[in-house]
Order: sequence, then C-alpha cells, then structure tokens
Amino acid sequence: MEVPSSLPPPGGVILPATPCLCYPHSMVSSPPSRTPSMPLVKRLVAGGAGSRRRAAALIIEGSVSVNGQPATNLNHPVSASDAVSVSGQPLAQAEKRTVYLLLNKPRGYLCAVSDSRGRPTVLDLVPDALRVAGLVPVGRLDADSTGLLLLSNDGAFVERVTHPRYGVVKEYDVLLDRALWPRDQARLLDGVEIEGGLARALSVSPMGKGPSRHPSTSPVHLSPRAEARHPLPSRERGSRTGEARYAVELAEGKKREVRLMMRAVGRRVLRLTRVRVGGLRLGRLPSGSVRELSAREARKASHG
Repeated sequence: MEVPSSLPPPGGVILPATPCLCYPHSMVSSPPSRTPSMPLVKRLVAGGAGSRRRAAALIIEGSVSVNGQPATNLNHPVSASDAVSVSGQPLAQAEKRTVYLLLNKPRGYLCAVSDSRGRPTVLDLVPDALRVAGLVPVGRLDADSTGLLLLSNDGAFVERVTHPRYGVVKEYDVLLDRALWPRDQARLLDGVEIEGGLARALSVSPMGKGPSRHPSTSPVHLSPRAEARHPLPSRERGSRTGEARYAVELAEGKKREVRLMMRAVGRRVLRLTRVRVGGLRLGRLPSGSVRELSAREARKASHG
C-alpha cells in the first residue's frame, strides 16, 4: 500500500515547508548600474568651456579638476555625478536645448567638430553662449569654400537637410576660370561621373560678367543627343577665356561635388560660396559671424 506523501517516512519527521517569498520588482536587488561616462575633454566642450582645442589646452595646462583632484588626461572618464571645475569654477551641466545656427563660413575652416591635427574648425567660430551638447555642422563645405553653413544638435533636422531623399536644394555662387559652353551646361544638367558616382545639377545659370566671357548668357537644357547632332567646331573648343560666374543648384551633398563636376567639364573653380539652403538665404551676415535661427527659419531651411 502506497504511503501518502503527506505522511512522514517511517522513523522520520515532517519538516516545515520553505515558504515562497514574493517581493515586488522594485524590492529585488540588482547589480548597480554604471553611470555613463565620457572623456573629460568632451565634457568640457559640452559644458561650454570652448572648442575642443580650447578644452584640451585647459586640461593640459592643469586648469581642470575632477572631484577636487587635478586632471591632465584628455580622455579621463567623467560622469554626470562627477564635479568638474575649470580654474576653480564649477563647470555647468550641458545645456539641454535644441539650437539651429546659421554661420557665414570663411575660408580655412574645416566642417568638423574637432580635428586631430589641430586645424581650425567651424565650431571654433561658435560663441560659448550658443555652444550646446551635440552641436554639429549640417552638411559640409570644404576648407576653401565659404558661405551658408547650418549647425544644429537636432538629429532629425540634420538628416532632413542633408539626405538626398528629401531633395532640399542648395544654391552656390561659383566663379570659374573660364565660361561654360552650352554643351558643358547640358552635361552638368544631364549628369557627369565624379568620385562617388553620378552628379547632376538642377540648374546652371550665368550670374554676372567676368573680365571676358562668351556672349551667351541664358541657361540651356540640351540633351546629349542634341549636342551630338550639333557639335562645336573643333577650332572653337577650349577657346573661351576669362572668368565667369554661375548660380548652381544641387539637391545632393557629395564630397567636393561642385568642384569635381566643374573639373569634369574642363573648368576650375576659383571661388565657391553657398548662398541658400532650402528656402533660407545667407543674406548680409558678415563672414565668420553666427546667429541663431528662429523656428520659422529652421523650417524654411529644411524644406524646398
């Protein structure tokens, strides 16, 4: 006969059952989470101490302390709970606000947050009052190019302005060493192969006269087939001399796109200035100056 499980075995005793204790999730201990950290130099930039180059100089010269101890390592890890001071003054926490800036970029500045070789970047031109965490250039202009450059810490805004699928038009004022033949303009409109693939201009329009230029001043939209039927006389090819200015519109952002496109048609860019992004124009902002955009202006820049 089977002994019921509730009865003790012969000569044994019943031990009390171990109770099952249930605790709310909040009461269950878990391994302590590690507070996210960042390099000290980045913390200084985010806190408004200046550009990365300025922040690095402050650290190296011994002006920075963490939790009361001198810190001379640029990559010293710090978290939000660490007390960071510069020259004895507490560093403010990174400002939690979204900004949209318009910069008239001068020549010689890189479109980058920092540069390992110590070259000046566009963030060096941003006043401390407008420098917030995550601020980056929106798109790029090479070091020799000038004009309208946006900066923001709004990732969605950056993507909308720069990604080709949104078709935001950028306009450039381009000075060439020689004027374009109608055939050249047609090639730029139909697309030319450059590093990075096919590049196509939305429009190429003469702007003003240089010292010497061809009398043709209207933009053309000729297909390669039409050009093939009416080729230029061989004696005239390459005979045009003198500087010429054009307004060029693009909806892409390939690296050095305008310069490479003009090289593809045998021209050299002498000066390149971006004057419009979307519906926002550069206007009269002095070279090297920065101003904050209104919400309405930011919308204009990200559309059209």
